[in-house]
Amino acid sequence: MSRSAGDKVPTMVDVARRAGVSPSTVSYAMTGSRPISEATRTRIQQAMAELGYRPNVFARGLKSKRSHIIAVLFPKDGQGMNLGSMEYIFGASDHAQDRGYHLLLWTSGAEALDDLAGLAQQGLVDGVLLMEVRLEDPRIEVLRNSELTFTMLGQNADPGDLDYVDTDFDQCARLAVEHLAGQGHRHLGFVHQDAATIASGRGNAIRLRDGILRAARDAGVELTALTCRSTPAGGRQAFAELLAAQPRTTAVIAFNEQATPGIMAAAVGQGRRIPEDFSVVSIDMPAQAAEMTTPTMTTVGPGAAAMGKAAAEMLIRRIEGQQLSTPSQLLFDGELVVRASSGPAPEPR
Repeated sequence: MSRSAGDKVPTMVDVARRAGVSPSTVSYAMTGSRPISEATRTRIQQAMAELGYRPNVFARGLKSKRSHIIAVLFPKDGQGMNLGSMEYIFGASDHAQDRGYHLLLWTSGAEALDDLAGLAQQGLVDGVLLMEVRLEDPRIEVLRNSELTFTMLGQNADPGDLDYVDTDFDQCARLAVEHLAGQGHRHLGFVHQDAATIASGRGNAIRLRDGILRAARDAGVELTALTCRSTPAGGRQAFAELLAAQPRTTAVIAFNEQATPGIMAAAVGQGRRIPEDFSVVSIDMPAQAAEMTTPTMTTVGPGAAAMGKAAAEMLIRRIEGQQLSTPSQLLFDGELVVRASSGPAPEPR
Protein backbone atom coordinates (compact mmCIF):
# COMPACT_ATOMS: atom_id res chain seq x y z
CA MET A 1 0.00 0.00 0.00
CA SER A 2 1.41 3.43 -0.95
CA ARG A 3 0.66 6.75 0.77
CA SER A 4 0.84 10.27 -0.53
CA ALA A 5 2.68 12.95 1.43
CA GLY A 6 -0.55 14.24 2.93
CA ASP A 7 -1.83 10.87 4.20
CA LYS A 8 -1.93 10.20 7.93
CA VAL A 9 0.90 7.98 9.09
CA PRO A 10 -0.61 4.76 10.49
CA THR A 11 -0.13 4.04 14.17
CA MET A 12 -0.06 0.92 16.31
CA VAL A 13 -3.68 1.64 17.26
CA ASP A 14 -4.63 1.57 13.56
CA VAL A 15 -2.87 -1.80 13.19
CA ALA A 16 -4.66 -3.17 16.25
CA ARG A 17 -8.02 -2.00 14.92
CA ARG A 18 -7.38 -3.56 11.50
CA ALA A 19 -6.22 -6.88 13.02
CA GLY A 20 -9.00 -7.00 15.62
CA VAL A 21 -6.65 -7.12 18.62
CA SER A 22 -5.53 -4.78 21.37
CA PRO A 23 -2.59 -2.37 20.90
CA SER A 24 -0.71 -4.28 23.59
CA THR A 25 -0.99 -7.48 21.53
CA VAL A 26 0.52 -5.66 18.55
CA SER A 27 3.38 -4.59 20.81
CA TYR A 28 3.90 -8.17 22.01
CA ALA A 29 4.02 -9.36 18.42
CA MET A 30 6.76 -6.86 17.56
CA THR A 31 8.90 -7.25 20.69
CA GLY A 32 8.36 -10.92 21.42
CA SER A 33 8.00 -10.01 25.09
CA ARG A 34 4.96 -12.32 25.48
CA PRO A 35 3.88 -15.38 23.50
CA ILE A 36 1.01 -14.96 21.04
CA SER A 37 -0.53 -17.46 18.65
CA GLU A 38 0.86 -17.81 15.16
CA ALA A 39 -2.58 -17.00 13.70
CA THR A 40 -2.73 -13.72 15.64
CA ARG A 41 0.86 -12.85 14.65
CA THR A 42 0.03 -13.48 10.98
CA ARG A 43 -3.07 -11.28 11.24
CA ILE A 44 -1.05 -8.45 12.77
CA GLN A 45 1.67 -8.72 10.12
CA GLN A 46 -0.96 -8.62 7.39
CA ALA A 47 -2.55 -5.52 8.91
CA MET A 48 0.86 -3.81 9.13
CA ALA A 49 1.51 -4.60 5.46
CA GLU A 50 -1.91 -3.36 4.35
CA LEU A 51 -1.54 -0.09 6.26
CA GLY A 52 2.11 0.44 5.38
CA TYR A 53 2.97 0.59 9.07
CA ARG A 54 6.69 0.72 9.93
CA PRO A 55 7.50 0.41 13.66
CA ASN A 56 9.92 2.92 15.14
CA VAL A 57 12.84 0.74 16.20
CA PHE A 58 14.06 3.24 18.82
CA ALA A 59 10.63 3.71 20.38
CA ARG A 60 10.21 -0.04 20.45
CA GLY A 61 13.59 -0.34 22.14
CA LEU A 62 12.56 2.04 24.94
CA LYS A 63 9.62 -0.21 25.80
CA SER A 64 11.40 -3.54 25.45
CA LYS A 65 14.77 -2.34 26.84
CA ARG A 66 16.24 -3.47 23.53
CA SER A 67 17.06 -1.55 20.38
CA HIS A 68 16.82 -4.64 18.16
CA ILE A 69 19.97 -3.41 16.41
CA ILE A 70 23.08 -5.54 15.88
CA ALA A 71 26.41 -3.97 14.97
CA VAL A 72 28.67 -5.76 12.49
CA LEU A 73 32.28 -4.80 13.20
CA PHE A 74 34.14 -5.02 9.90
CA PRO A 75 37.40 -3.03 9.95
CA LYS A 76 38.31 -1.92 6.44
CA ASP A 77 41.87 -1.00 7.48
CA GLY A 78 42.61 0.58 4.10
CA GLN A 79 41.09 -2.24 2.03
CA GLY A 80 37.74 -2.42 0.31
CA MET A 81 35.12 -5.06 0.95
CA ASN A 82 35.13 -8.03 -1.43
CA LEU A 83 32.13 -10.09 -2.54
CA GLY A 84 32.93 -12.83 -0.05
CA SER A 85 32.74 -10.46 2.90
CA MET A 86 29.48 -9.01 1.62
CA GLU A 87 27.96 -12.49 1.41
CA TYR A 88 28.66 -13.07 5.12
CA ILE A 89 27.07 -9.72 5.98
CA PHE A 90 24.05 -10.17 3.69
CA GLY A 91 23.42 -13.63 5.14
CA ALA A 92 23.51 -12.20 8.66
CA SER A 93 21.37 -9.20 7.70
CA ASP A 94 18.65 -11.24 5.98
CA HIS A 95 18.34 -13.56 8.96
CA ALA A 96 18.43 -10.74 11.49
CA GLN A 97 15.58 -8.99 9.70
CA ASP A 98 13.56 -12.22 9.70
CA ARG A 99 14.07 -12.26 13.49
CA GLY A 100 13.05 -8.62 13.92
CA TYR A 101 16.53 -7.07 14.14
CA HIS A 102 18.42 -4.51 12.05
CA LEU A 103 22.13 -4.52 11.20
CA LEU A 104 24.47 -1.55 11.62
CA LEU A 105 27.75 -1.82 9.68
CA TRP A 106 30.67 -0.41 11.72
CA THR A 107 33.81 -0.02 9.59
CA SER A 108 36.18 1.66 12.05
CA GLY A 109 39.67 0.15 12.13
CA ALA A 110 40.49 -2.71 14.46
CA GLU A 111 42.64 -0.36 16.55
CA ALA A 112 39.87 2.23 17.11
CA LEU A 113 39.21 0.87 20.60
CA ASP A 114 37.97 4.13 22.14
CA ASP A 115 35.34 4.41 19.42
CA LEU A 116 34.29 0.81 20.04
CA ALA A 117 34.05 1.41 23.77
CA GLY A 118 31.85 4.44 23.10
CA LEU A 119 29.56 2.40 20.87
CA ALA A 120 29.25 -0.28 23.56
CA GLN A 121 28.46 2.23 26.31
CA GLN A 122 25.75 4.13 24.43
CA GLY A 123 23.29 1.26 24.59
CA LEU A 124 22.26 1.72 20.96
CA VAL A 125 22.96 -1.89 19.99
CA ASP A 126 21.91 -5.17 21.59
CA GLY A 127 24.89 -7.13 20.37
CA VAL A 128 27.86 -7.32 18.03
CA LEU A 129 29.03 -9.59 15.23
CA LEU A 130 32.83 -9.41 15.22
CA MET A 131 34.46 -9.99 11.81
CA GLU A 132 38.09 -10.13 10.59
CA VAL A 133 39.07 -11.59 13.96
CA ARG A 134 42.76 -11.61 14.88
CA LEU A 135 44.50 -14.31 16.91
CA GLU A 136 45.19 -11.59 19.51
CA ASP A 137 42.27 -9.22 19.02
CA PRO A 138 42.07 -6.20 21.37
CA ARG A 139 38.41 -5.63 20.49
CA ILE A 140 37.47 -8.77 22.42
CA GLU A 141 38.67 -7.32 25.73
CA VAL A 142 36.75 -4.08 25.08
CA LEU A 143 33.55 -6.02 24.41
CA ARG A 144 34.06 -8.25 27.44
CA ASN A 145 34.57 -5.22 29.71
CA SER A 146 31.46 -3.55 28.33
CA GLU A 147 29.42 -6.72 28.95
CA LEU A 148 27.96 -6.29 25.46
CA THR A 149 26.86 -9.58 23.94
CA PHE A 150 28.93 -10.60 20.93
CA THR A 151 29.59 -13.47 18.54
CA MET A 152 32.65 -13.90 16.34
CA LEU A 153 32.66 -14.71 12.63
CA GLY A 154 36.11 -16.26 12.93
CA GLN A 155 38.02 -16.98 16.13
CA ASN A 156 40.97 -15.78 18.15
CA ALA A 157 43.89 -17.92 19.30
CA ASP A 158 42.07 -19.20 22.40
CA PRO A 159 38.30 -18.70 22.12
CA GLY A 160 37.62 -20.52 25.38
CA ASP A 161 34.02 -19.71 26.33
CA LEU A 162 33.42 -17.29 23.42
CA ASP A 163 30.74 -17.89 20.78
CA TYR A 164 31.95 -18.20 17.19
CA VAL A 165 31.16 -19.44 13.70
CA ASP A 166 34.21 -20.20 11.57
CA THR A 167 35.49 -22.11 8.56
CA ASP A 168 37.32 -25.40 9.04
CA PHE A 169 40.44 -24.17 7.26
CA ASP A 170 42.35 -27.44 7.73
CA GLN A 171 39.58 -29.27 5.87
CA CYS A 172 39.48 -26.63 3.11
CA ALA A 173 43.27 -26.81 2.72
CA ARG A 174 43.15 -30.59 2.35
CA LEU A 175 40.39 -30.39 -0.27
CA ALA A 176 42.32 -27.89 -2.39
CA VAL A 177 45.70 -29.61 -2.17
CA GLU A 178 44.30 -33.12 -2.68
CA HIS A 179 42.28 -31.96 -5.69
CA LEU A 180 45.40 -30.63 -7.43
CA ALA A 181 47.69 -33.45 -6.27
CA GLY A 182 45.11 -35.93 -7.57
CA GLN A 183 45.37 -34.24 -10.96
CA GLY A 184 49.09 -34.87 -11.01
CA HIS A 185 50.37 -31.44 -9.94
CA ARG A 186 53.60 -31.79 -7.95
CA HIS A 187 54.72 -28.14 -7.72
CA LEU A 188 52.08 -25.86 -6.23
CA GLY A 189 52.02 -22.18 -5.41
CA PHE A 190 50.04 -20.60 -2.58
CA VAL A 191 49.16 -16.92 -3.03
CA HIS A 192 48.18 -15.52 0.32
CA GLN A 193 46.86 -12.24 1.74
CA ASP A 194 49.07 -9.16 1.86
CA ALA A 195 51.98 -8.97 4.29
CA ALA A 196 50.23 -6.45 6.58
CA THR A 197 47.26 -8.78 7.05
CA ILE A 198 49.55 -11.65 8.00
CA ALA A 199 51.55 -9.42 10.34
CA SER A 200 48.32 -8.30 12.06
CA GLY A 201 47.60 -11.92 13.00
CA ARG A 202 44.32 -12.29 11.12
CA GLY A 203 42.99 -15.65 12.27
CA ASN A 204 41.60 -16.94 8.98
CA ALA A 205 44.79 -16.08 7.08
CA ILE A 206 47.08 -17.74 9.61
CA ARG A 207 44.95 -20.87 9.97
CA LEU A 208 44.64 -21.39 6.21
CA ARG A 209 48.36 -20.80 5.65
CA ASP A 210 49.27 -23.38 8.29
CA GLY A 211 46.66 -25.79 6.92
CA ILE A 212 47.96 -25.50 3.36
CA LEU A 213 51.54 -26.17 4.51
CA ARG A 214 50.43 -29.29 6.41
CA ALA A 215 48.28 -30.55 3.54
CA ALA A 216 51.11 -30.12 1.01
CA ARG A 217 53.51 -31.97 3.28
CA ASP A 218 51.02 -34.81 3.80
CA ALA A 219 50.35 -35.05 0.05
CA GLY A 220 54.07 -35.12 -0.77
CA VAL A 221 53.95 -32.08 -3.07
CA GLU A 222 56.24 -29.06 -3.18
CA LEU A 223 54.70 -25.75 -2.16
CA THR A 224 55.90 -22.20 -2.74
CA ALA A 225 53.99 -19.72 -0.54
CA LEU A 226 54.06 -15.95 -0.76
CA THR A 227 52.09 -12.91 0.35
CA CYS A 228 50.36 -10.72 -2.22
CA ARG A 229 48.80 -7.28 -2.40
CA SER A 230 45.03 -7.50 -2.72
CA THR A 231 44.85 -6.06 -6.26
CA PRO A 232 45.03 -7.47 -9.80
CA ALA A 233 48.48 -5.89 -10.12
CA GLY A 234 49.51 -7.71 -6.96
CA GLY A 235 48.33 -10.96 -8.51
CA ARG A 236 50.41 -10.38 -11.63
CA GLN A 237 53.46 -9.70 -9.50
CA ALA A 238 52.80 -12.82 -7.42
CA PHE A 239 52.69 -14.99 -10.56
CA ALA A 240 56.07 -13.66 -11.65
CA GLU A 241 57.53 -14.27 -8.17
CA LEU A 242 56.19 -17.83 -8.11
CA LEU A 243 57.81 -18.73 -11.43
CA ALA A 244 61.06 -17.08 -10.41
CA ALA A 245 61.09 -19.16 -7.21
CA GLN A 246 59.99 -22.42 -8.86
CA PRO A 247 59.73 -22.46 -12.69
CA ARG A 248 58.04 -25.88 -12.60
CA THR A 249 54.95 -24.53 -10.78
CA THR A 250 51.84 -25.80 -12.59
CA ALA A 251 49.05 -24.81 -10.21
CA VAL A 252 48.18 -22.10 -7.69
CA ILE A 253 45.92 -22.06 -4.67
CA ALA A 254 44.83 -18.46 -4.01
CA PHE A 255 43.34 -16.96 -0.86
CA ASN A 256 43.08 -13.45 -2.24
CA GLU A 257 39.90 -12.72 -4.18
CA GLN A 258 41.04 -9.36 -5.57
CA ALA A 259 44.43 -10.65 -6.74
CA THR A 260 43.21 -13.85 -8.42
CA PRO A 261 42.21 -12.22 -11.76
CA GLY A 262 45.74 -10.78 -11.95
CA ILE A 263 47.27 -14.24 -11.46
CA MET A 264 45.16 -15.62 -14.29
CA ALA A 265 45.91 -12.69 -16.60
CA ALA A 266 49.65 -13.03 -15.98
CA ALA A 267 49.57 -16.76 -16.74
CA VAL A 268 47.73 -16.19 -20.01
CA GLY A 269 50.06 -13.31 -20.85
CA GLN A 270 52.99 -15.70 -20.60
CA GLY A 271 51.35 -18.11 -23.02
CA ARG A 272 49.98 -20.54 -20.43
CA ARG A 273 46.51 -21.85 -21.14
CA ILE A 274 44.17 -22.33 -18.18
CA PRO A 275 43.70 -25.14 -17.26
CA GLU A 276 45.68 -27.04 -19.94
CA ASP A 277 49.04 -25.59 -18.85
CA PHE A 278 48.25 -23.99 -15.50
CA SER A 279 45.52 -24.57 -12.90
CA VAL A 280 44.08 -22.11 -10.39
CA VAL A 281 41.95 -22.89 -7.30
CA SER A 282 40.54 -20.15 -5.10
CA ILE A 283 39.72 -20.50 -1.40
CA ASP A 284 36.60 -18.78 -0.06
CA MET A 285 35.61 -17.09 -3.33
CA PRO A 286 31.80 -16.80 -3.64
CA ALA A 287 30.04 -18.42 -6.57
CA GLN A 288 29.08 -15.03 -8.02
CA ALA A 289 32.75 -14.03 -8.30
CA ALA A 290 33.83 -17.51 -9.46
CA GLU A 291 31.40 -17.41 -12.37
CA MET A 292 32.79 -14.05 -13.53
CA THR A 293 36.38 -15.17 -14.08
CA THR A 294 37.57 -16.48 -17.46
CA PRO A 295 37.63 -19.42 -17.32
CA THR A 296 35.27 -19.94 -14.39
CA MET A 297 37.03 -20.56 -11.09
CA THR A 298 37.33 -23.83 -9.19
CA THR A 299 36.66 -22.99 -5.56
CA VAL A 300 36.87 -24.46 -2.08
CA GLY A 301 34.89 -22.96 0.76
CA PRO A 302 31.71 -23.00 2.83
CA GLY A 303 28.56 -21.04 2.05
CA ALA A 304 29.31 -17.54 3.34
CA ALA A 305 25.62 -16.56 3.54
CA ALA A 306 24.84 -19.68 5.58
CA MET A 307 27.68 -18.84 7.97
CA GLY A 308 26.43 -15.27 8.34
CA LYS A 309 22.95 -16.59 9.09
CA ALA A 310 24.29 -19.03 11.69
CA ALA A 311 26.30 -16.29 13.41
CA ALA A 312 23.30 -13.95 13.52
CA GLU A 313 21.09 -16.67 14.98
CA MET A 314 23.75 -17.58 17.54
CA LEU A 315 23.98 -13.94 18.63
CA ILE A 316 20.22 -13.38 18.78
CA ARG A 317 19.72 -16.49 20.88
CA ARG A 318 22.33 -15.17 23.30
CA ILE A 319 20.72 -11.70 23.37
CA GLU A 320 17.29 -13.17 24.06
CA GLY A 321 18.51 -15.48 26.82
CA GLN A 322 17.93 -18.71 24.93
CA GLN A 323 21.62 -19.67 25.28
CA LEU A 324 22.70 -19.10 28.84
CA SER A 325 25.70 -21.25 29.72
CA THR A 326 27.95 -23.23 27.41
CA PRO A 327 29.56 -21.43 24.44
CA SER A 328 28.22 -22.01 20.93
CA GLN A 329 31.12 -22.86 18.62
CA LEU A 330 30.48 -24.00 15.06
CA LEU A 331 32.89 -24.93 12.25
CA PHE A 332 31.68 -25.06 8.65
CA ASP A 333 33.25 -27.52 6.20
CA GLY A 334 34.24 -26.28 2.75
CA GLU A 335 32.93 -27.71 -0.51
CA LEU A 336 35.04 -28.31 -3.60
CA VAL A 337 33.28 -26.95 -6.70
CA VAL A 338 35.23 -27.91 -9.81
CA ARG A 339 34.85 -25.43 -12.63
CA ALA A 340 36.97 -24.67 -15.68
CA SER A 341 40.12 -23.23 -14.06
CA SER A 342 41.63 -26.54 -12.87
CA GLY A 343 42.59 -29.69 -14.71
CA PRO A 344 45.30 -32.35 -15.07
CA ALA A 345 48.91 -31.31 -14.78
CA PRO A 346 50.60 -30.72 -18.16
CA GLU A 347 53.09 -33.24 -19.48
CA PRO A 348 56.69 -32.28 -18.62
CA ARG A 349 58.38 -30.47 -21.49
